[in-house]
Amino acid sequence: MAPQPPPPPPELPLQKHLRRMLEALAEGQKRHAQWKETWERQHAQEREKWARKQARGVEKWAEHMGSWAEHLEKKQRRKWERRMERERWREQQRAMKRQRQLEEANPLMGWVFAVAALVMAGMAVIRSHELWWLIFVALGMGTAAAGILGRARQLEKARLQERETQGTASREEARDEAPEAPVKTEAPRQAEDPRTARVDVLCDKLLAELRAGPGVLRDVVHQPEQTVEGLRKSCHELARRERELRSLSSPEDERRLEEERAKLAARVESEHDAVVKERLGKALRLLDEQRRQRAELATAASRLEAEHMRLYYTLENLYTQVLRVRSADAASADVAGAGLRRSVEQLGLEMDAVAEALEEVHRDAPPRERVPTR
Repeated sequence: MAPQPPPPPPELPLQKHLRRMLEALAEGQKRHAQWKETWERQHAQEREKWARKQARGVEKWAEHMGSWAEHLEKKQRRKWERRMERERWREQQRAMKRQRQLEEANPLMGWVFAVAALVMAGMAVIRSHELWWLIFVALGMGTAAAGILGRARQLEKARLQERETQGTASREEARDEAPEAPVKTEAPRQAEDPRTARVDVLCDKLLAELRAGPGVLRDVVHQPEQTVEGLRKSCHELARRERELRSLSSPEDERRLEEERAKLAARVESEHDAVVKERLGKALRLLDEQRRQRAELATAASRLEAEHMRLYYTLENLYTQVLRVRSADAASADVAGAGLRRSVEQLGLEMDAVAEALEEVHRDAPPRERVPTR
């Protein structure tokens, strides 16, 4: 049997106390490290919250300063507008007062004041020791007489100049009246739409055929002048409104808007500030809305163009039917008349379609009455 090791010596009270102190110190260091880690984490969270709060505060302050600057600018502009409006009103009042004084100027009253001033001045000179003060009265009346006579003279000159201007204008109008007539008639012809000219020629030919046609034409179309004129106006109205819509959205504007949108989209993508990026995004959405509305205008113009083309070929079909009825003999007159009636009914439907197309483009326009085709 192996010998047992000797037991450890008993721990002295001082050693035991020292060991406990070391254990307590280690435990305190451990708790201090845990507390320090917790404190640093909470401090970091507080700093992050404070930074977000400061960012929101700065953003609100920037928005407030922007709105305040805009309000101040509007306030200054309104102030200057009110001041300019007051100045214009005062100038109008002064002009009206001067005009009223000119119109009320009476030369006879001016000469009366002048004679009275001379009489009072003479009395003041003759009896200077008693009536010397009349010189001041004479001076006031002389000033009033000079003002009245001056305004009367100015009014007379203005009237004479106005009569000369009217006479010159009347002579120029009489001299230029003859050469102006052909210029005024040639200007619309130069800017006339070829489609409008084609419609006018076709309507004139159709009206001539209807007037000189047989009785079956008058049975189908009772009022040829009113019918053809209504068709002519409808075609012209379609062409005019199409030109107006085309002019509102030109290809140059479309290219410009497309280039501006590309530049704005690239700037939105490259912008880092949140407020600037948001406002640029709103501007980009407004630009897209404008392009969409221009596309709708182009679509409406294309619809009107298609409606004009359909109505024109319907007119040509009607003209062909009229020629057929006129050239038909007695046996085939009834057949041609039936075809003409169908063409007239088709034309009535086309007129309804034209009215609907125009009302679709212009909702605010008054409702269009159907042109009588019979």
